[in-house]
Amino acid sequence: MTMYRQLTITEQERLVRNGCRCSDWTLVKVKDGFNPDRYIRVSFSGEVLLGVAVRKLTDSTGLELESGIYDAEISNCSIGDNVRISRVNGCLSNYNIGDGCLISNIGTMAATPGAMFGNGVHVNVLNETGGRTNIIYDRLSAQIAYMMTFYRHDDEFIHRLTSIIERYAESRRADTGTVGHDTTIANCPTIINVRIGSNATINGASRLNDGTVGDYASVGSAVIAEHFIMQSQAVVDNASILINSFVGQASRLSNCFVAHDSLFFANCTMECGEAVSTFAGPHTVSMHKSSLLIGGYFSFFNAGSGTNQSNHLYKLGPMHQGVTARGCKTASNTYIMWPARFGGFSMISGGHYSHPDTSVLPYSYVLAHDGKTKVIPGSNLKTMGTIRDLLKWGRRDRRLPGIEKLDLINYDNLSPVTTDGMYGAISFLNSLEYDHKLTEALRFEVEYASIKKGKEYYALGVEYFMGEAIVQHLFDLNPSPDTSLSDQLSSSKEASYLKWVDLAGMIAPQDLIVDVCAKISDGSINDIESVEQALNDIYLRYRDLKWAYVLSKIDTCYSISPDDLTPEVVISIIDRWRDSVVALDRLRKDDALKDFSEPMTTGFGIDGDETCRSDDFRNVNGNPEEHEVIASVHKHYTDALLDAHEMTARIKKTFAITD
Repeated sequence: MTMYRQLTITEQERLVRNGCRCSDWTLVKVKDGFNPDRYIRVSFSGEVLLGVAVRKLTDSTGLELESGIYDAEISNCSIGDNVRISRVNGCLSNYNIGDGCLISNIGTMAATPGAMFGNGVHVNVLNETGGRTNIIYDRLSAQIAYMMTFYRHDDEFIHRLTSIIERYAESRRADTGTVGHDTTIANCPTIINVRIGSNATINGASRLNDGTVGDYASVGSAVIAEHFIMQSQAVVDNASILINSFVGQASRLSNCFVAHDSLFFANCTMECGEAVSTFAGPHTVSMHKSSLLIGGYFSFFNAGSGTNQSNHLYKLGPMHQGVTARGCKTASNTYIMWPARFGGFSMISGGHYSHPDTSVLPYSYVLAHDGKTKVIPGSNLKTMGTIRDLLKWGRRDRRLPGIEKLDLINYDNLSPVTTDGMYGAISFLNSLEYDHKLTEALRFEVEYASIKKGKEYYALGVEYFMGEAIVQHLFDLNPSPDTSLSDQLSSSKEASYLKWVDLAGMIAPQDLIVDVCAKISDGSINDIESVEQALNDIYLRYRDLKWAYVLSKIDTCYSISPDDLTPEVVISIIDRWRDSVVALDRLRKDDALKDFSEPMTTGFGIDGDETCRSDDFRNVNGNPEEHEVIASVHKHYTDALLDAHEMTARIKKTFAITD
């Protein structure tokens, strides 16, 4: 326990000579080693605890500064060791300041009794008029928010989960604010009821009120934030405005971005535009001034410039919502009139007014045509943009290794969710060949000529998933010659679940999520820690659960039982996977090469002849074979082919198979 003592008479006298004042010096207590010469023109009031000031600090410009307090009013505060506080133009009141902090040129920084620091704020996500209200708090995850938002069909579950969150939020109530260690706060006129973590930076913010700024988070110039949570490594900068909103780990809002009643989970990047009642799942990106995300659910989403939606049909208010499944993106000037729903990894372009539901056809082009929505099924499976996105997301997880990751994110390129979607799409297209009216109820059109090609693309995607999963499992298994390969492969640690869901980045069997909800409803799970643990337990089982799913699909995909997976059959499956790898590599490279076609050279070599034009284009963009994206994608497929070759060789050697 830290020991403080009262000031000596000599220390009091030296403080007074330095221009310090206090109506009752007995309320100011210090640690041994206290140096009164480090306190100049300070006004103390209430109970104040002062640490030692023996080490210099370095500001953002690299300038070394003496620790201590200079030109400030301090009221009811505990100040850690080696802290520098200077030029407090108002008052620093009711705060516990951690070691090594640098606070300079601020106005009023105060906490009021009973403050909750943004915990417990109600956010009207998706529906501006309410009905899907989330309660934000400093440990909120994308998965818990997803359930709070979308599982409104279960009244008891929502009631119990709300109570759990409210209890946690209440536990964060305090009469004093805190600032963690090694945090910098500078050039801020007003900070009221804001809890600030360690290694955080607040520099130039205009006004912060009722919120939390997490560890390693950063708040920059001219930012206004009220009733907010910013988790660890969050960045809010450059005149952005945040009202009744949540910013998840390593997410960035900057360049005048405006958000209210919105949630942004891990690794989102939002610039220039606006968000209203938005649920932005992990890796959602919107970077254009003319873009508005409103009343929608987005996840791994990329908004083209001018992307816009309407949630107000001028009848009952802004109550309508939309859903874009994982991996969707919009072309420039895409407009959607909610309600609408789009299948995963779809490219959406043009204006959509008929409230389409394309969820049955993932990986599609969704185009506007003659005022209607037209779907080209499966076409986005073959594009370079899709594989580029799939490969980049994992690399762009900015969350630091040493910090607990609150959002449970699965970066599998293909998963049981996407594969189920492709199986369903094949079935739907088979039915559509015989009944062209199936899409009428879903309010979109599919040209008959694109049905066959769509089925081919989906079948290719399924082949890739199944083969990759089997080869991956074989590497994990390292088959033994002492037991039949079918016995080794057909065993599973988990039961098989056919229906899977994507909870804002976490891929899991629906039945297991329903079981968690049931335990919350009956009180078996009754605190935030237990909810988090239950979800994390499922998340950690993903690999085994996925294998059980693959086993359940062996017969559907290959027309054989898992019990018949002899070494020869497995080699033939690997050969089929190799074919799908080659096919996808070729398709996506062909798509990428379109960026090197003749029309793409328009605007190059503007003052020269055709040779100058082609040379200019080549010197700017390089050769296709050397392009970074093409090379990285090709390496991805080459590595897969090497895995196929290595595993085939292992099986032949292990089970003495000769060619």
